[in-house]
Amino acid sequence: MSSQGEVALVKAAQQGDGRAQQELVATYLPLVYNIVGRALDGHADVDDVVQETMIRALNGLGSLRDPAGFRSWLVAIAMNRVRSLRQDRHAPAEHGLHEAYDVPDPGADFEGLAILRLGLSGQRREVAEAARWMDAEDRDLLSLWWLEATGRLTRAEVAAAMELSPQHTAVRVQRMKERLETARVVVRALAAVPRCVLLDDLVATWDGAPSALWRKRIARHTRDCTVCGGFGAGLAPAEGLLVGLALVPVGGALAALSPREYVALAADARAAGMYGDPLTGGQEPLVHDRADRTDLADGAPGGRLRQRHSLRRRRRRRVAVAAVAALVAGGGSAALLIPGDADDTRRPVTAQDAPADTALSAPAPSPSPSKAGPSASPSEASPSASPSRKPPTRKPRPKPTPTPTPTRSTPPPAPDPVTPEAAPAPPSSVAGQVLALVNAERAKAGCSPVTQNSTLDTAAQRHSDDMAARGFFDHTNPDGEDPGDRITAAGYTWSTYAENIARGQQTAADVMRSWMDSPGHRANILNCSVKETGLGVHQGSGGPWWTQVFGTKM
Repeated sequence: MSSQGEVALVKAAQQGDGRAQQELVATYLPLVYNIVGRALDGHADVDDVVQETMIRALNGLGSLRDPAGFRSWLVAIAMNRVRSLRQDRHAPAEHGLHEAYDVPDPGADFEGLAILRLGLSGQRREVAEAARWMDAEDRDLLSLWWLEATGRLTRAEVAAAMELSPQHTAVRVQRMKERLETARVVVRALAAVPRCVLLDDLVATWDGAPSALWRKRIARHTRDCTVCGGFGAGLAPAEGLLVGLALVPVGGALAALSPREYVALAADARAAGMYGDPLTGGQEPLVHDRADRTDLADGAPGGRLRQRHSLRRRRRRRVAVAAVAALVAGGGSAALLIPGDADDTRRPVTAQDAPADTALSAPAPSPSPSKAGPSASPSEASPSASPSRKPPTRKPRPKPTPTPTPTRSTPPPAPDPVTPEAAPAPPSSVAGQVLALVNAERAKAGCSPVTQNSTLDTAAQRHSDDMAARGFFDHTNPDGEDPGDRITAAGYTWSTYAENIARGQQTAADVMRSWMDSPGHRANILNCSVKETGLGVHQGSGGPWWTQVFGTKM
Protein backbone atom coordinates (compact mmCIF):
# COMPACT_ATOMS: atom_id res chain seq x y z
CA MET A 1 0.00 0.00 0.00
CA SER A 2 1.33 3.45 -0.90
CA SER A 3 1.82 6.06 1.81
CA GLN A 4 -0.97 8.17 0.34
CA GLY A 5 -3.30 5.19 0.25
CA GLU A 6 -2.45 4.33 3.85
CA VAL A 7 -3.17 7.89 5.01
CA ALA A 8 -6.52 7.90 3.19
CA LEU A 9 -7.42 4.55 4.73
CA VAL A 10 -6.55 5.70 8.25
CA LYS A 11 -8.53 8.93 7.83
CA ALA A 12 -11.58 6.96 6.67
CA ALA A 13 -11.23 4.61 9.64
CA GLN A 14 -10.99 7.60 12.00
CA GLN A 15 -14.28 8.88 10.61
CA GLY A 16 -15.99 5.61 11.52
CA ASP A 17 -15.87 3.83 8.15
CA GLY A 18 -16.29 0.17 9.12
CA ARG A 19 -14.84 -1.15 5.89
CA ALA A 20 -11.72 0.97 6.32
CA GLN A 21 -11.32 -0.30 9.88
CA GLN A 22 -11.62 -3.88 8.69
CA GLU A 23 -9.02 -3.24 5.99
CA LEU A 24 -6.62 -1.82 8.60
CA VAL A 25 -7.01 -5.01 10.62
CA ALA A 26 -6.45 -7.24 7.60
CA THR A 27 -3.40 -5.23 6.49
CA TYR A 28 -1.59 -4.85 9.80
CA LEU A 29 -2.58 -7.97 11.77
CA PRO A 30 0.30 -10.04 10.27
CA LEU A 31 2.80 -7.29 11.18
CA VAL A 32 1.62 -7.15 14.80
CA TYR A 33 1.56 -10.96 15.01
CA ASN A 34 5.17 -11.21 13.86
CA ILE A 35 6.32 -8.55 16.33
CA VAL A 36 4.52 -10.02 19.33
CA GLY A 37 5.15 -13.65 18.39
CA ARG A 38 8.91 -13.20 18.07
CA ALA A 39 9.19 -10.91 21.12
CA LEU A 40 7.32 -13.40 23.34
CA ASP A 41 8.81 -16.47 21.63
CA GLY A 42 5.36 -17.83 20.83
CA HIS A 43 4.15 -17.60 24.44
CA ALA A 44 0.65 -18.89 25.16
CA ASP A 45 -0.69 -15.33 25.43
CA VAL A 46 0.57 -14.18 22.02
CA ASP A 47 -2.90 -14.35 20.45
CA ASP A 48 -4.40 -12.35 23.31
CA VAL A 49 -1.73 -9.64 23.13
CA VAL A 50 -2.19 -9.34 19.36
CA GLN A 51 -5.97 -9.10 19.67
CA GLU A 52 -5.73 -6.53 22.45
CA THR A 53 -3.25 -4.47 20.42
CA MET A 54 -5.59 -4.32 17.43
CA ILE A 55 -8.61 -3.48 19.64
CA ARG A 56 -6.69 -0.70 21.42
CA ALA A 57 -5.59 0.72 18.07
CA LEU A 58 -9.11 0.70 16.64
CA ASN A 59 -10.53 2.40 19.71
CA GLY A 60 -7.71 4.94 19.88
CA LEU A 61 -7.83 6.07 16.26
CA GLY A 62 -9.39 9.35 17.32
CA SER A 63 -6.31 10.20 19.42
CA LEU A 64 -3.93 9.71 16.48
CA ARG A 65 -3.08 13.22 15.27
CA ASP A 66 -0.98 12.27 12.24
CA PRO A 67 -2.54 9.51 10.09
CA ALA A 68 0.83 9.09 8.33
CA GLY A 69 2.27 7.81 11.60
CA PHE A 70 -0.27 5.01 12.04
CA ARG A 71 2.19 2.14 11.55
CA SER A 72 4.73 3.57 14.00
CA TRP A 73 1.94 4.20 16.52
CA LEU A 74 0.58 0.66 16.12
CA VAL A 75 4.04 -0.88 16.63
CA ALA A 76 4.50 1.21 19.78
CA ILE A 77 1.17 -0.09 21.15
CA ALA A 78 2.25 -3.68 20.47
CA MET A 79 5.60 -3.25 22.25
CA ASN A 80 3.92 -1.57 25.22
CA ARG A 81 1.58 -4.55 25.58
CA VAL A 82 4.56 -6.93 25.44
CA ARG A 83 6.35 -4.99 28.18
CA SER A 84 3.15 -4.82 30.23
CA LEU A 85 2.70 -8.57 30.02
CA ARG A 86 6.25 -9.17 31.24
CA GLN A 87 5.79 -6.76 34.15
CA ASP A 88 2.53 -8.38 35.20
CA ARG A 89 3.57 -12.01 34.75
CA HIS A 90 3.84 -12.71 38.48
CA ALA A 91 1.05 -10.41 39.65
CA PRO A 92 -2.25 -12.07 40.73
CA ALA A 93 -5.22 -11.10 38.61
CA GLU A 94 -8.90 -11.94 38.31
CA HIS A 95 -8.74 -11.47 34.57
CA GLY A 96 -6.29 -10.20 32.00
CA LEU A 97 -3.57 -11.39 29.67
CA HIS A 98 -1.19 -12.56 32.40
CA GLU A 99 -3.52 -14.94 34.23
CA ALA A 100 -1.80 -18.06 32.84
CA TYR A 101 1.64 -16.80 31.88
CA ASP A 102 3.43 -20.03 32.74
CA VAL A 103 1.02 -22.35 30.94
CA PRO A 104 2.92 -23.83 27.96
CA ASP A 105 1.35 -23.87 24.54
CA PRO A 106 2.44 -26.99 22.59
CA GLY A 107 2.05 -25.22 19.23
CA ALA A 108 3.42 -21.83 20.23
CA ASP A 109 7.14 -21.99 19.36
CA PHE A 110 7.23 -18.98 17.02
CA GLU A 111 10.59 -19.76 15.45
CA GLY A 112 9.42 -23.32 14.83
CA LEU A 113 6.35 -21.92 13.06
CA ALA A 114 8.58 -19.60 11.04
CA ILE A 115 10.78 -22.50 9.93
CA LEU A 116 7.80 -24.64 8.93
CA ARG A 117 5.48 -22.03 7.43
CA LEU A 118 8.22 -20.19 5.55
CA GLY A 119 10.14 -23.32 4.58
CA LEU A 120 13.38 -21.92 5.98
CA SER A 121 16.54 -23.90 5.31
CA GLY A 122 20.28 -23.42 5.35
CA GLN A 123 21.53 -20.28 7.09
CA ARG A 124 18.07 -18.73 7.19
CA ARG A 125 16.93 -21.65 9.31
CA GLU A 126 19.99 -21.24 11.54
CA VAL A 127 19.11 -17.57 12.14
CA ALA A 128 15.57 -18.54 13.18
CA GLU A 129 16.87 -21.25 15.51
CA ALA A 130 19.44 -18.86 16.95
CA ALA A 131 16.65 -16.42 17.88
CA ARG A 132 15.47 -18.95 20.47
CA TRP A 133 18.72 -18.38 22.40
CA MET A 134 18.22 -14.64 22.90
CA ASP A 135 17.13 -13.18 26.25
CA ALA A 136 13.88 -11.25 26.62
CA GLU A 137 15.38 -7.78 26.13
CA ASP A 138 17.15 -8.84 22.96
CA ARG A 139 14.03 -10.58 21.67
CA ASP A 140 12.06 -7.33 21.86
CA LEU A 141 14.64 -5.58 19.71
CA LEU A 142 15.10 -8.63 17.46
CA SER A 143 11.37 -8.72 16.70
CA LEU A 144 11.58 -5.15 15.37
CA TRP A 145 15.00 -5.36 13.71
CA TRP A 146 13.90 -8.52 11.85
CA LEU A 147 11.12 -6.46 10.25
CA GLU A 148 13.55 -3.63 9.53
CA ALA A 149 15.84 -6.12 7.75
CA THR A 150 12.91 -7.37 5.65
CA GLY A 151 11.97 -3.80 4.69
CA ARG A 152 8.71 -3.53 6.66
CA LEU A 153 9.85 -1.07 9.34
CA THR A 154 12.24 1.87 9.31
CA ARG A 155 15.00 2.48 11.83
CA ALA A 156 13.04 5.50 13.10
CA GLU A 157 10.02 3.26 13.78
CA VAL A 158 12.22 0.73 15.59
CA ALA A 159 13.69 3.49 17.75
CA ALA A 160 10.25 4.90 18.58
CA ALA A 161 8.90 1.47 19.56
CA MET A 162 11.92 0.83 21.78
CA GLU A 163 11.57 4.35 23.27
CA LEU A 164 15.22 5.08 22.44
CA SER A 165 17.08 7.67 20.42
CA PRO A 166 18.23 6.61 16.93
CA GLN A 167 21.86 6.69 18.15
CA HIS A 168 21.15 4.50 21.18
CA THR A 169 19.08 2.17 19.00
CA ALA A 170 22.03 1.72 16.61
CA VAL A 171 24.27 0.70 19.52
CA ARG A 172 21.66 -1.71 20.89
CA VAL A 173 21.09 -3.26 17.45
CA GLN A 174 24.82 -3.84 16.99
CA ARG A 175 25.12 -5.58 20.37
CA MET A 176 22.03 -7.67 19.69
CA LYS A 177 23.42 -8.75 16.29
CA GLU A 178 26.68 -9.83 17.94
CA ARG A 179 24.76 -12.05 20.37
CA LEU A 180 22.68 -13.39 17.48
CA GLU A 181 25.86 -14.34 15.58
CA THR A 182 27.14 -16.08 18.71
CA ALA A 183 23.87 -17.98 18.95
CA ARG A 184 24.22 -19.07 15.30
CA VAL A 185 27.58 -20.63 16.14
CA VAL A 186 25.95 -22.38 19.11
CA VAL A 187 23.24 -23.78 16.81
CA ARG A 188 25.87 -25.10 14.40
CA ALA A 189 27.95 -26.66 17.15
CA LEU A 190 24.97 -28.47 18.66
CA ALA A 191 23.79 -29.70 15.24
CA ALA A 192 27.21 -31.04 14.17
CA VAL A 193 27.38 -34.74 13.31
CA PRO A 194 29.36 -36.13 14.96
CA ARG A 195 29.22 -33.64 17.80
CA CYS A 196 32.35 -32.61 19.68
CA VAL A 197 32.81 -35.02 22.61
CA LEU A 198 33.90 -32.18 24.89
CA LEU A 199 30.71 -30.30 24.03
CA ASP A 200 28.71 -33.44 24.84
CA ASP A 201 30.30 -33.47 28.29
CA LEU A 202 29.48 -29.79 28.78
CA VAL A 203 25.78 -30.13 27.92
CA ALA A 204 25.25 -33.36 29.82
CA THR A 205 23.23 -31.48 32.46
CA TRP A 206 21.44 -29.19 30.00
CA ASP A 207 17.66 -29.63 29.88
CA GLY A 208 17.53 -28.95 26.13
CA ALA A 209 15.74 -25.59 26.43
CA PRO A 210 17.61 -22.71 24.72
CA SER A 211 18.55 -19.94 27.14
CA ALA A 212 20.91 -16.98 27.38
CA LEU A 213 22.87 -18.73 30.16
CA TRP A 214 23.55 -21.84 28.10
CA ARG A 215 24.29 -19.69 25.05
CA LYS A 216 27.13 -18.09 26.99
CA ARG A 217 28.44 -21.42 28.28
CA ILE A 218 28.40 -23.13 24.89
CA ALA A 219 29.82 -20.04 23.15
CA ARG A 220 32.71 -19.99 25.60
CA HIS A 221 33.43 -23.61 24.68
CA THR A 222 33.32 -22.91 20.92
CA ARG A 223 35.84 -20.06 21.30
CA ASP A 224 38.36 -22.32 23.06
CA CYS A 225 37.73 -25.61 21.24
CA THR A 226 39.80 -26.57 18.20
CA VAL A 227 36.94 -28.74 16.91
CA CYS A 228 34.11 -26.21 17.35
CA GLY A 229 36.16 -23.10 16.63
CA GLY A 230 35.50 -23.24 12.89
CA PHE A 231 31.71 -23.08 13.05
CA GLY A 232 31.77 -19.30 12.83
CA ALA A 233 33.36 -19.39 9.37
CA GLY A 234 31.18 -18.71 6.36
CA LEU A 235 28.30 -17.06 8.24
CA ALA A 236 26.46 -14.70 5.90
CA PRO A 237 25.26 -11.42 7.47
CA ALA A 238 21.88 -12.06 9.06
CA GLU A 239 20.27 -8.97 7.49
CA GLY A 240 21.26 -10.22 4.04
CA LEU A 241 19.52 -13.52 4.71
CA LEU A 242 16.32 -11.80 5.81
CA VAL A 243 15.89 -9.41 2.86
CA GLY A 244 12.60 -10.11 1.11
CA LEU A 245 11.58 -12.81 3.61
CA ALA A 246 7.82 -13.12 4.00
CA LEU A 247 5.97 -12.57 7.25
CA VAL A 248 5.01 -15.67 9.21
CA PRO A 249 1.33 -16.18 8.28
CA VAL A 250 -1.24 -15.67 11.00
CA GLY A 251 -2.80 -18.93 12.09
CA GLY A 252 -4.98 -20.56 14.70
CA ALA A 253 -7.46 -18.46 16.67
CA LEU A 254 -6.20 -15.20 15.17
CA ALA A 255 -6.85 -16.37 11.63
CA ALA A 256 -10.28 -17.71 12.61
CA LEU A 257 -11.39 -14.22 13.73
CA SER A 258 -12.48 -12.08 10.78
CA PRO A 259 -11.64 -8.34 10.50
CA ARG A 260 -15.34 -7.63 11.00
CA GLU A 261 -15.22 -9.45 14.35
CA TYR A 262 -12.19 -7.41 15.46
CA VAL A 263 -14.15 -4.23 14.78
CA ALA A 264 -17.14 -5.64 16.71
CA LEU A 265 -14.93 -6.53 19.69
CA ALA A 266 -13.46 -3.04 19.64
CA ALA A 267 -17.00 -1.62 19.79
CA ASP A 268 -17.77 -3.89 22.75
CA ALA A 269 -14.66 -2.73 24.59
CA ARG A 270 -15.46 0.90 23.84
CA ALA A 271 -19.04 0.50 25.10
CA ALA A 272 -17.73 -1.13 28.29
CA GLY A 273 -15.21 1.67 28.85
CA MET A 274 -12.28 -0.74 28.64
CA TYR A 275 -8.62 -0.18 27.79
CA GLY A 276 -8.45 3.62 27.95
CA ASP A 277 -5.46 5.25 26.27
CA PRO A 278 -4.10 2.90 23.56
CA LEU A 279 -0.46 3.46 24.56
CA THR A 280 -0.55 3.78 28.33
CA GLY A 281 -4.01 2.81 29.58
CA GLY A 282 -4.44 -0.32 31.66
CA GLN A 283 -6.65 -3.23 30.74
CA GLU A 284 -9.13 -2.72 33.59
CA PRO A 285 -12.47 -1.08 32.70
CA LEU A 286 -12.62 2.67 33.19
CA VAL A 287 -15.51 2.24 35.66
CA HIS A 288 -14.91 1.33 39.28
CA ASP A 289 -18.10 1.13 41.35
CA ARG A 290 -19.99 -2.11 41.84
CA ALA A 291 -23.07 -0.95 39.96
CA ASP A 292 -21.06 -0.18 36.84
CA ARG A 293 -19.29 -3.55 36.98
CA THR A 294 -22.62 -5.39 36.90
CA ASP A 295 -23.14 -3.92 33.43
CA LEU A 296 -20.27 -6.09 32.17
CA ALA A 297 -22.36 -9.27 32.22
CA ASP A 298 -22.28 -11.41 29.11
CA GLY A 299 -25.48 -9.89 27.74
CA ALA A 300 -24.43 -6.27 28.24
CA PRO A 301 -22.07 -4.11 26.16
CA GLY A 302 -18.61 -5.56 26.46
CA GLY A 303 -19.98 -8.97 27.36
CA ARG A 304 -18.55 -10.75 24.35
CA LEU A 305 -15.10 -9.38 25.08
CA ARG A 306 -15.27 -10.38 28.74
CA GLN A 307 -16.60 -13.79 27.74
CA ARG A 308 -13.60 -14.27 25.41
CA HIS A 309 -11.28 -13.60 28.38
CA SER A 310 -13.11 -16.17 30.50
CA LEU A 311 -12.80 -18.80 27.76
CA ARG A 312 -9.02 -18.41 27.39
CA ARG A 313 -8.01 -21.27 29.67
CA ARG A 314 -10.42 -23.70 28.01
CA ARG A 315 -9.11 -22.70 24.59
CA ARG A 316 -5.55 -23.47 25.67
CA ARG A 317 -6.60 -26.89 26.95
CA ARG A 318 -8.20 -27.60 23.56
CA VAL A 319 -4.98 -26.57 21.83
CA ALA A 320 -2.97 -28.96 24.01
CA VAL A 321 -5.38 -31.85 23.45
CA ALA A 322 -5.44 -31.19 19.69
CA ALA A 323 -1.66 -31.12 19.54
CA VAL A 324 -1.39 -34.47 21.35
CA ALA A 325 -4.12 -35.98 19.18
CA ALA A 326 -2.38 -34.81 16.02
CA LEU A 327 0.90 -36.30 17.19
CA VAL A 328 -0.72 -39.66 17.96
CA ALA A 329 -2.67 -39.74 14.71
CA GLY A 330 0.44 -38.90 12.72
CA GLY A 331 2.57 -41.57 14.34
CA GLY A 332 4.85 -38.92 15.78
CA SER A 333 5.75 -37.29 12.45
CA ALA A 334 4.86 -34.11 10.60
CA ALA A 335 4.85 -35.28 7.02
CA LEU A 336 2.89 -32.32 5.70
CA LEU A 337 5.42 -29.55 6.08
CA ILE A 338 8.99 -30.75 6.43
CA PRO A 339 11.58 -32.18 4.00
CA GLY A 340 11.28 -35.84 3.19
CA ASP A 341 15.00 -36.58 2.88
CA ALA A 342 16.15 -38.41 6.00
CA ASP A 343 19.48 -36.63 6.43
CA ASP A 344 18.28 -33.25 5.03
CA THR A 345 21.79 -32.37 3.89
CA ARG A 346 23.38 -31.39 0.60
CA ARG A 347 25.39 -34.18 -0.99
CA PRO A 348 26.96 -34.86 -4.38
CA VAL A 349 25.25 -37.42 -6.59
CA THR A 350 27.33 -40.27 -7.94
CA ALA A 351 26.52 -43.16 -10.24
CA GLN A 352 26.23 -45.43 -7.18
CA ASP A 353 23.58 -43.28 -5.51
CA ALA A 354 20.11 -44.76 -5.42
CA PRO A 355 17.60 -42.35 -7.00
CA ALA A 356 15.47 -40.65 -4.40
CA ASP A 357 12.97 -37.84 -4.01
CA THR A 358 12.22 -35.30 -1.34
CA ALA A 359 9.40 -32.93 -0.48
CA LEU A 360 9.42 -29.51 1.09
CA SER A 361 6.67 -26.98 1.71
CA ALA A 362 6.35 -23.56 3.27
CA PRO A 363 3.91 -20.95 4.58
CA ALA A 364 0.85 -23.11 4.90
CA PRO A 365 -2.20 -21.52 6.56
CA SER A 366 -2.97 -24.76 8.37
CA PRO A 367 -3.35 -24.88 12.16
CA SER A 368 -0.51 -25.75 14.52
CA PRO A 369 1.94 -27.91 12.56
CA SER A 370 3.91 -30.23 14.78
CA LYS A 371 7.68 -30.21 14.87
CA ALA A 372 8.45 -33.85 14.29
CA GLY A 373 10.92 -35.68 12.16
CA PRO A 374 11.34 -36.29 8.41
CA SER A 375 8.42 -37.42 6.36
CA ALA A 376 10.02 -40.07 4.19
CA SER A 377 13.26 -41.86 3.67
CA PRO A 378 15.02 -41.98 0.29
CA SER A 379 14.06 -45.63 -0.14
CA GLU A 380 10.39 -44.70 -0.41
CA ALA A 381 10.77 -43.27 -3.92
CA SER A 382 12.37 -45.54 -6.48
CA PRO A 383 12.92 -44.99 -10.23
CA SER A 384 9.93 -47.14 -11.10
CA ALA A 385 7.65 -48.14 -8.25
CA SER A 386 6.63 -51.78 -8.25
CA PRO A 387 2.97 -52.83 -7.68
CA SER A 388 3.85 -54.04 -4.17
CA ARG A 389 4.83 -50.50 -3.18
CA LYS A 390 1.49 -48.94 -4.11
CA PRO A 391 -1.24 -48.50 -1.48
CA PRO A 392 -3.59 -51.49 -1.72
CA THR A 393 -6.69 -49.33 -2.24
CA ARG A 394 -5.34 -47.33 -5.18
CA LYS A 395 -6.48 -48.41 -8.64
CA PRO A 396 -3.73 -48.91 -11.22
CA ARG A 397 -3.26 -45.96 -13.55
CA PRO A 398 -2.74 -46.39 -17.30
CA LYS A 399 0.66 -45.22 -18.52
CA PRO A 400 0.16 -42.01 -20.51
CA THR A 401 1.08 -42.03 -24.17
CA PRO A 402 2.25 -38.95 -26.10
CA THR A 403 -0.90 -38.68 -28.19
CA PRO A 404 -1.31 -35.14 -29.56
CA THR A 405 -4.54 -33.29 -28.84
CA PRO A 406 -4.96 -30.54 -31.45
CA THR A 407 -7.96 -28.88 -29.74
CA ARG A 408 -6.20 -28.01 -26.48
CA SER A 409 -2.77 -28.54 -24.88
CA THR A 410 -4.02 -29.02 -21.32
CA PRO A 411 -7.37 -30.69 -20.48
CA PRO A 412 -9.61 -29.28 -17.77
CA PRO A 413 -9.03 -30.98 -14.40
CA ALA A 414 -11.22 -33.99 -13.72
CA PRO A 415 -13.93 -33.03 -11.22
CA ASP A 416 -14.46 -36.61 -10.04
CA PRO A 417 -12.38 -39.79 -9.94
CA VAL A 418 -12.53 -41.63 -13.26
CA THR A 419 -11.87 -45.23 -14.12
CA PRO A 420 -9.08 -46.17 -16.54
CA GLU A 421 -11.66 -47.18 -19.15
CA ALA A 422 -13.45 -43.82 -18.96
CA ALA A 423 -10.34 -41.66 -18.80
CA PRO A 424 -9.91 -39.05 -21.55
CA ALA A 425 -6.89 -39.08 -23.81
CA PRO A 426 -3.86 -37.80 -21.87
CA PRO A 427 -2.26 -34.48 -22.85
CA SER A 428 0.82 -34.54 -25.02
CA SER A 429 3.26 -32.62 -22.82
CA VAL A 430 4.85 -34.13 -19.73
CA ALA A 431 3.81 -31.06 -17.71
CA GLY A 432 0.23 -31.49 -18.92
CA GLN A 433 0.26 -35.16 -17.96
CA VAL A 434 1.53 -34.39 -14.45
CA LEU A 435 -1.02 -31.58 -14.08
CA ALA A 436 -3.87 -33.90 -15.05
CA LEU A 437 -2.70 -36.56 -12.58
CA VAL A 438 -2.25 -33.97 -9.81
CA ASN A 439 -5.74 -32.57 -10.30
CA ALA A 440 -7.27 -36.04 -10.43
CA GLU A 441 -5.73 -36.80 -7.02
CA ARG A 442 -6.81 -33.41 -5.65
CA ALA A 443 -10.37 -34.02 -6.83
CA LYS A 444 -10.46 -37.29 -4.90
CA ALA A 445 -9.34 -35.40 -1.77
CA GLY A 446 -11.90 -32.64 -2.27
CA CYS A 447 -9.35 -29.95 -3.24
CA SER A 448 -9.85 -27.46 -6.05
CA PRO A 449 -7.63 -27.97 -9.13
CA VAL A 450 -4.33 -26.15 -9.53
CA THR A 451 -3.42 -24.33 -12.72
CA GLN A 452 -0.10 -24.35 -14.55
CA ASN A 453 1.92 -21.17 -13.99
CA SER A 454 4.73 -20.31 -16.38
CA THR A 455 6.73 -18.45 -13.71
CA LEU A 456 6.66 -21.50 -11.45
CA ASP A 457 7.61 -23.62 -14.49
CA THR A 458 10.69 -21.41 -14.89
CA ALA A 459 11.68 -21.76 -11.23
CA ALA A 460 11.22 -25.54 -11.36
CA GLN A 461 13.14 -25.96 -14.62
CA ARG A 462 16.06 -23.89 -13.35
CA HIS A 463 16.36 -26.12 -10.29
CA SER A 464 16.20 -29.36 -12.30
CA ASP A 465 18.87 -28.04 -14.69
CA ASP A 466 21.02 -26.88 -11.76
CA MET A 467 20.82 -30.24 -9.96
CA ALA A 468 21.88 -32.05 -13.12
CA ALA A 469 24.67 -29.60 -13.96
CA ARG A 470 26.22 -29.41 -10.49
CA GLY A 471 25.56 -32.98 -9.37
CA PHE A 472 23.50 -32.43 -6.20
CA PHE A 473 20.03 -33.53 -5.14
CA ASP A 474 18.43 -31.25 -2.57
CA HIS A 475 15.95 -28.43 -2.09
CA THR A 476 18.84 -26.12 -1.13
CA ASN A 477 21.50 -25.62 -3.79
CA PRO A 478 25.25 -25.37 -3.05
CA ASP A 479 24.91 -21.56 -2.94
CA GLY A 480 22.42 -21.82 -0.07
CA GLU A 481 19.38 -20.83 -2.15
CA ASP A 482 16.15 -22.54 -1.11
CA PRO A 483 12.86 -22.96 -3.05
CA GLY A 484 11.54 -19.63 -1.77
CA ASP A 485 14.64 -17.87 -3.11
CA ARG A 486 14.27 -19.51 -6.53
CA ILE A 487 10.55 -18.82 -6.81
CA THR A 488 11.08 -15.19 -5.83
CA ALA A 489 13.98 -14.83 -8.29
CA ALA A 490 11.74 -16.13 -11.08
CA GLY A 491 9.32 -13.27 -10.35
CA TYR A 492 6.57 -15.04 -8.36
CA THR A 493 5.38 -13.19 -5.24
CA TRP A 494 4.24 -16.01 -2.97
CA SER A 495 2.44 -16.36 0.32
CA THR A 496 2.69 -20.16 0.29
CA TYR A 497 4.90 -22.55 -1.61
CA ALA A 498 5.79 -26.25 -1.65
CA GLU A 499 8.32 -28.26 -3.62
CA ASN A 500 8.77 -31.94 -4.57
CA ILE A 501 11.89 -33.25 -6.28
CA ALA A 502 12.70 -36.66 -7.72
CA ARG A 503 15.34 -38.35 -9.89
CA GLY A 504 15.24 -41.35 -12.18
CA GLN A 505 11.51 -41.78 -12.86
CA GLN A 506 11.01 -42.09 -16.62
CA THR A 507 7.39 -41.00 -17.09
CA ALA A 508 4.83 -38.66 -15.56
CA ALA A 509 2.91 -41.65 -14.22
CA ASP A 510 6.04 -43.06 -12.59
CA VAL A 511 7.02 -39.85 -10.83
CA MET A 512 3.45 -39.18 -9.67
CA ARG A 513 3.18 -42.73 -8.33
CA SER A 514 6.44 -42.24 -6.45
CA TRP A 515 5.31 -38.92 -4.97
CA MET A 516 1.86 -40.21 -4.02
CA ASP A 517 3.43 -43.21 -2.26
CA SER A 518 5.41 -40.84 0.02
CA PRO A 519 3.48 -39.05 2.82
CA GLY A 520 5.42 -35.79 2.52
CA HIS A 521 5.06 -35.44 -1.24
CA ARG A 522 1.45 -36.60 -1.17
CA ALA A 523 0.69 -33.90 1.41
CA ASN A 524 2.15 -31.21 -0.87
CA ILE A 525 0.09 -32.44 -3.84
CA LEU A 526 -3.10 -32.59 -1.75
CA ASN A 527 -2.53 -29.25 0.02
CA CYS A 528 -5.82 -27.47 -0.68
CA SER A 529 -4.31 -24.05 0.06
CA VAL A 530 -2.02 -24.02 -3.00
CA LYS A 531 -3.51 -22.67 -6.24
CA GLU A 532 -0.83 -22.95 -8.95
CA THR A 533 1.92 -25.33 -9.99
CA GLY A 534 4.99 -25.54 -12.16
CA LEU A 535 7.13 -28.43 -13.42
CA GLY A 536 10.71 -28.68 -14.58
CA VAL A 537 12.27 -31.84 -16.05
CA HIS A 538 15.89 -32.24 -17.13
CA GLN A 539 16.66 -35.26 -19.29
CA GLY A 540 20.18 -36.64 -19.21
CA SER A 541 22.55 -39.21 -17.78
CA GLY A 542 21.49 -40.10 -14.25
CA GLY A 543 18.08 -38.51 -14.73
CA PRO A 544 15.48 -37.43 -15.47
CA TRP A 545 15.64 -34.75 -12.77
CA TRP A 546 12.17 -33.64 -11.69
CA THR A 547 11.13 -30.51 -9.78
CA GLN A 548 7.48 -29.86 -8.96
CA VAL A 549 6.59 -26.48 -7.42
CA PHE A 550 3.28 -25.36 -5.91
CA GLY A 551 2.43 -21.80 -4.94
CA THR A 552 -0.19 -19.31 -3.91
CA LYS A 553 0.30 -15.65 -4.78
CA MET A 554 0.48 -13.07 -2.02
